Amino acid sequence: MDAHTWQYRNRAAAAGVEFPDDGPGDFDRGPMVSADLLSLPWPLVVVEGALVTPDLAGPSSNAVWLMPSQEEQRARLERRNPGEAHDGYLWGRQLIQDQLVAAPGAATIVVDNQTVGQTVAAVENHFAERIAAGPTARGARERQQLLRYANEVAVTHSMTGLARRHGLPDAGRLVRTFDCECAAPTCDALLDLSVSDAATVLAGPPPALLAPGHPVR
Repeated sequence: MDAHTWQYRNRAAAAGVEFPDDGPGDFDRGPMVSADLLSLPWPLVVVEGALVTPDLAGPSSNAVWLMPSQEEQRARLERRNPGEAHDGYLWGRQLIQDQLVAAPGAATIVVDNQTVGQTVAAVENHFAERIAAGPTARGARERQQLLRYANEVAVTHSMTGLARRHGLPDAGRLVRTFDCECAAPTCDALLDLSVSDAATVLAGPPPALLAPGHPVR
């Protein structure tokens, strides 16, 4: 969801939604998210983001919400950005919490005192049967197409943000994390590159962005 923020903002603006030009703004992205999901060639997709609310996902066993207690969320936000106001994030958590209460069948994972690895494992366990049932990408080429899509979205999101927000480093100094495109089924390698370097590499056909020692397939 976050990686598509500026894209959704542009589409909302084209539809006549008005909001300040210094940030993505608040608007209902649900219809655009749904349309994008339906347009993807492979229907088994993981959608992540705070704006995926219970009302948007609907009653489904294919959804789970990672919920901190309010105290845990405050503590994490303060560690991330000490001294800043966190009202918007706290409001968002309460919005989702209220919707979860109204949807008693919705699944949640309480993330208090969990490491990132523990949370990832809990999500994988929750969706294990659904992922195993597929459908998934068939072969290296389709996996490379999906990896390239994710990498290009990351570059576009960063480039657009740099063009619209002041006080950020230029594309040569802004470093982001990208996926290795070797497409081996067991590969989960990540590469930290400047946005400008990544854009240059991604100008070639996949697989172009490869972790050291990873072969072309």
